[in-house]
Amino acid sequence: DYVIFHGVLTRSLEEHAKLGGSLARRLGICGHALIMLLARYLPDQPMLTAEDYVAFDESDEQAWVRDLLERNQSNGEVSIWLAAIIARRALEAGHLWEDLGLPDRPSLRLVMDRHFAPLAARNKNMRWKRFLYRCLCEEEGMNHCTSPTCSECSEVAVCFEPDSAEAMLAIAKRAP
Repeated sequence: DYVIFHGVLTRSLEEHAKLGGSLARRLGICGHALIMLLARYLPDQPMLTAEDYVAFDESDEQAWVRDLLERNQSNGEVSIWLAAIIARRALEAGHLWEDLGLPDRPSLRLVMDRHFAPLAARNKNMRWKRFLYRCLCEEEGMNHCTSPTCSECSEVAVCFEPDSAEAMLAIAKRAP
């Protein structure tokens, strides 16, 4: 758990210093949970203001991803914290493993295997952000969908079969 929490806290603190806003909003967790994570994984963190720990309004999209992860958690309270963090970081434009501050894609697989085993067992070889959004779409009865950030990504051809409905959707979202 050290790698995931240290990575995402470090990444979020860097963004916080550079872009501002509350740390809680950037991470997806607040209050006591955030204080505990910082104390355990970054005990020498910079001084933060009380505002950095305050609750925030979660977007619907973030709540849907968090709920999906929570329904599939396999490691108790730590997995619940990770569900909120992963849901928030999935809103960022980069690959999920990068936005979580992980060293590589296989590290994210290990996190998912440990903390969200039922979902991990279903994901045969799909990029995680894409997989999470596909699960949400399937729950709603939709056959083709992409994550909201696919339109900002330069690797559409890597994630989707050429000329697939998903590739066409991602490319269409890019059009001005």
